[in-house]
Amino acid sequence: MPKIQNLDDAAAVIIDAQQNKHRLEVRALGTKTALGNQPDYDDCLDVSAMQGIIDYQPEELVLTVRAGTALSVIEAELAKANQMLAFEPADLSGILASKSTGTIGGALATNLSGPRRLTAGAARDFLLGFDAVSGRGERFKSGGRVMKNVTGYDLSKLICGSYGTLAVIDEVTIKTLPRPETSLSLLFGCDDMTSAVAQIAAIFASPHEPGAAAILPQSIATTAGLDMAEVMTVVIRLEGIALSVEDRAAHLRQMRQRDTGRVLGTLPQAASAALWARIRDVDLLAHAGDDIWKLSCAPASAPAIVAAMEQSFETAYYADWAGGLLWFAGPSGAEFGTALRAALMAHGGGYAQLLCDRAMSKNSVPVFQPLPPAQASLTRRVKAAFDPLGVLNFGRMHNGM
Repeated sequence: MPKIQNLDDAAAVIIDAQQNKHRLEVRALGTKTALGNQPDYDDCLDVSAMQGIIDYQPEELVLTVRAGTALSVIEAELAKANQMLAFEPADLSGILASKSTGTIGGALATNLSGPRRLTAGAARDFLLGFDAVSGRGERFKSGGRVMKNVTGYDLSKLICGSYGTLAVIDEVTIKTLPRPETSLSLLFGCDDMTSAVAQIAAIFASPHEPGAAAILPQSIATTAGLDMAEVMTVVIRLEGIALSVEDRAAHLRQMRQRDTGRVLGTLPQAASAALWARIRDVDLLAHAGDDIWKLSCAPASAPAIVAAMEQSFETAYYADWAGGLLWFAGPSGAEFGTALRAALMAHGGGYAQLLCDRAMSKNSVPVFQPLPPAQASLTRRVKAAFDPLGVLNFGRMHNGM
């Protein structure tokens, strides 16, 4: 199928697909094709030509771009004004074997958010508005150019993370943020996962405004190039004005030394940025050759989930979001994924997604967290409202939807 140029073209293709009972895969650069289920589609709705910056007003912290615009193009433009995408989108090309970081539309469709998600928010929190065409072939708009636009339903929250199953989006308006003047990372040692989570909680309860927090077991710290003898290394990122960052770092070092914490060192800006990029992009598990799973849980539950998995499997893992995001690498097949979800449910619940499938594990275990009956029913009704004939990315997330 030829590349479509705009949403009117998309609407025409969707209506034609309805009439012919065809199902379409929505795709731009294809960097996230490996995410989710891979059902058979009759054709591809190629939106890669829908690209370009429409309007950028740095003084207003507002950017409007077409959904097929490459993230690299957007980040380069923002860098000229010393600004950034606050949700720190991940570059999963290393673990998904794709050729680029992808597009802004793909980042929003999957709602993949990096380490700054802990303090700044997710991708969906920065989407102010968009134009779209639904699976009915109908054009619609949502939101506007300001954060307090509350007219109608907040469809931005619904569309983000829907994996293209509800609508084809274009002309997205995003809130940007100033890039911090400088940053650094503090490294602290801990004896186990429980004490690492507690240490991070104490740091976040202080007035020193950490921006991101990760926990690296010794083997992962070694992979990251940190020559540490500690069982666990806590990484704390500080960002902002140089004088403030140095002052907060000094107070955090004093605080940890007073609490008998082990202060291992400081990573300056370049080394800190390189480490956090590897944490964000899951590069620290790319060498494992196993399936890679993403778990969202309460930070306090992370130690018990890790302990449960280590009892039965040889696995590599690390934590982001102060322990609220666990990345696991483990053997392919249903057994590991089923055990992960059982551990998650036994310790407070959460969400587990198979992110990188090395050997078609998705044929034997659901890629996304199975929905409870009430939520599954609501999801079906939402899908039917936007795409009653199942034209767009049908089955990408859940069977029959």
